[in-house]
Amino acid sequence: MLHYNFYESKQESNTLLIMLHGFISDQHAFDYHVDVLSNQMNIVTIDLPGHGEDNSNFEYDWSFDFINQQLDDTLQQFESYQLFLHGYSMGGRVALNYALTYSDKLKGLILESTSPGIAQADDREERMQVDNARAKVLDIAGLEIFVNDWEKLPLFYTQYELPQETRKRIRDMRMRQQPQRLAKALRGYGTGQMPNLWPKLSQLTLPTCLIVGELDKKFIDIASKMEKELNTVQIHEVLNSGHTVHVEDEVEFDKIVLGFIQKEEQND
Repeated sequence: MLHYNFYESKQESNTLLIMLHGFISDQHAFDYHVDVLSNQMNIVTIDLPGHGEDNSNFEYDWSFDFINQQLDDTLQQFESYQLFLHGYSMGGRVALNYALTYSDKLKGLILESTSPGIAQADDREERMQVDNARAKVLDIAGLEIFVNDWEKLPLFYTQYELPQETRKRIRDMRMRQQPQRLAKALRGYGTGQMPNLWPKLSQLTLPTCLIVGELDKKFIDIASKMEKELNTVQIHEVLNSGHTVHVEDEVEFDKIVLGFIQKEEQND
């Protein structure tokens, strides 16, 4: 079972939104959304293996199959709710993998700035080597050097436009993580380790919401391709936002999530 926090809805609701964070982050990435979203629904925020207060056994293989089972064990106690699953980036890959296995347990899926994996085997192998090299940096050089390099990735360049207070909050959260556990997470369920889920997208009948930032060209392209494969899907491109939409436009993110869930509740 994964470490989580449950936030009860401020009004009567049988809806539960589960939120999965990205790499080198934790469930507190969504602290600023819980207060708004819990006005209308129950919320569960989860620490994925190697992050936050997660206590997954270090001797286990933290594979996607392992996480699938751990996530399912965690969510079984909420079977009486209508479950909506959200995942950002790495958390989105976990969420999609879970949804393809347990779609009958979910009411809807929200994927923010994420991918169904790398289609070509050679490209996956190359990315696996990148993930392993980054894990080695964490093992040898430590967390601060890794975070300094991570923050310079082109994927996060739009975060330099955020207020200083917000940037400090993000960095503080990154610096709270444990380097050896992050390294194990990269080796266990980094992008290179993810199964190629592209061929399975057409099998997913679950209502799906794709959220991407206008300035995140790579993931706009990925989302556009996903839209063509998915059966019941809506896509939202958030203006003036990059990869971390839930940070760069908190109000619009909440509006999209609430709108999607309310629409699916009405379709009951």
